[in-house]
Amino acid sequence: MKQTNSVMRLIKHQCPECGSNEVRTRIVQDKFEYGSGPKAITLEAPIPYRECSSCNLQYTDSEADDLRHDAVCRHLEVMTPSDIKSLRKGYDLTRAQFAELTRIGEASLARWETGEVIQNAANDDYLYLLSFPENLKLLEERRNPQRSVKTEEVAKPLTERFKMLDERSLKTKLQEESEFELRPAA
Repeated sequence: MKQTNSVMRLIKHQCPECGSNEVRTRIVQDKFEYGSGPKAITLEAPIPYRECSSCNLQYTDSEADDLRHDAVCRHLEVMTPSDIKSLRKGYDLTRAQFAELTRIGEASLARWETGEVIQNAANDDYLYLLSFPENLKLLEERRNPQRSVKTEEVAKPLTERFKMLDERSLKTKLQEESEFELRPAA
């Protein structure tokens, strides 16, 4: 956080009240409630707190909101908006390309990246798995219609998933089948 703090001090901010550029920033440990009712908890986040020297307005801005949002994401153990955006940009994909490849709705992706909403745990796990290049490569191969699939590749997993009957069991099942009759409804 120290690197972020030094960067924030260098950035000039304009007072939303009087328009002055004489705005000082200090970092404060903000405590805020997350959730409601008996399940509400108190979270903390270091946020920039602004003070205008000209009109004495004290305020927080969208940067503080983003840092609070990140604290909620960390509490929920999900990726932050910047993590999601970095993941997509790390593959050098536009939002539309990433959405098409992953089948995540482009609007959902945009909402997650901007912090409008927090993705659910299942989607977060999917995003986590996509952080491994080999998983993205598997999706790319799956989406490629020209990909050739050998019969052995398809058949092999089926034999591993289904129990094979030995000859004796097969004869028993065939006998049972031949003796089976539907009775008229009563």
